[in-house]
Amino acid sequence: MRILRAKPSEYDRIQRFLEDVYGHSFNYFPYTYPSVWEKENTDFKNIFFIKEKDKIVSLVRIFPLRTIQNGIEMNLAGIGAVSTLYSHRGKGYMGLLLNQTFEEMRRQKFPLSVLGGDRHRYNNFGYENGGRVIEITVLSRGLKKYGVQTVPARMYDHTNREVLGKIIKTSEKMKYRKKRTAKEFEDVYKRQGINVYYAEEGRSFAFVVVSAIEVKDGGIKKVMEFGGDNNLIPGILQHLIERFGYSGFNLIFPDFSEIPENLLSLASSWDIRSELMIKIVDIKQTLKSLARRDDFLFPDDEELTLTVKDGDSAVISKKGGMVKVNSGRGKNEIVLTEIEMVRLLFGTSFWAPEGIDKRTIQVLRQFLPLNIFLPPLDRI
Repeated sequence: MRILRAKPSEYDRIQRFLEDVYGHSFNYFPYTYPSVWEKENTDFKNIFFIKEKDKIVSLVRIFPLRTIQNGIEMNLAGIGAVSTLYSHRGKGYMGLLLNQTFEEMRRQKFPLSVLGGDRHRYNNFGYENGGRVIEITVLSRGLKKYGVQTVPARMYDHTNREVLGKIIKTSEKMKYRKKRTAKEFEDVYKRQGINVYYAEEGRSFAFVVVSAIEVKDGGIKKVMEFGGDNNLIPGILQHLIERFGYSGFNLIFPDFSEIPENLLSLASSWDIRSELMIKIVDIKQTLKSLARRDDFLFPDDEELTLTVKDGDSAVISKKGGMVKVNSGRGKNEIVLTEIEMVRLLFGTSFWAPEGIDKRTIQVLRQFLPLNIFLPPLDRI
């Protein structure tokens, strides 16, 4: 079976195929995800499909993601548009396509791949739930209890370059984010189903991106993205509550350390969960990227070998305050399956398999788990 790469001339055929598979309306994908699915933004070389009788029957796409993870740049390979015609399922086409994308990820030197989906569907390909989000719920009664005053907010109208520039400048201060060009910011904020609000007081600036569609039980709205002066954000939320009658908002963060104290004090509840599935494409490159982070607290004068069963190994060591990651095998080897390695490195809480000695467990606890976070508007 031959696997093909897409060409720009096939753009319309791809859209009609995806609409058929997912049951979506005409041009759903470019309208909903303009930053990656408008024709001018479509990365055709990373779209792979299988044809029968010149008809697309199965397709998958890699979405290269330039991200910042706790202040350190780390490229991720997003997977999306996983699709097979209903009449052609059960032929093993998606397995062939995914294995092709894994080879392509290694060729393009991505350390990790991420996607959203059912873990039973993707476990067999090495994906496991990983990373974490902390979601806080801020209700109108909490804002009232703490005497939060309304901060009048205006809607960003997509033509105000000055406001967009302030949003970009604010976003670039975040420790966890996807790196976007100015055009990517424009395109992301064009997507259907979101509204962008901003407020200014003197030199202070803040913005909030709210889902215009999704409303949870009780009239709670989802905040997709936000940034700027933390003292203005509660007032913007209060303004939206008064204007539209919402009962509250959900906001997500990658870590408790990233939640401003005033927002945490307003939270009526919080929850920790995983919203991604992660696959380790290259264990050495993964560890080398992670080792540059401030929260990679590997202890001095220690050495560990992490081996992916039936895959590669990497040795972590630290002497004189310098962490090194090398290929091969060394001391204190831990051999895990692909999905177990994701649990170890990126679980929502510490996990280690049975049979590891106490000293090694103590070493692992000092620097694991680490987080991988992808903002909602950058998920496909």
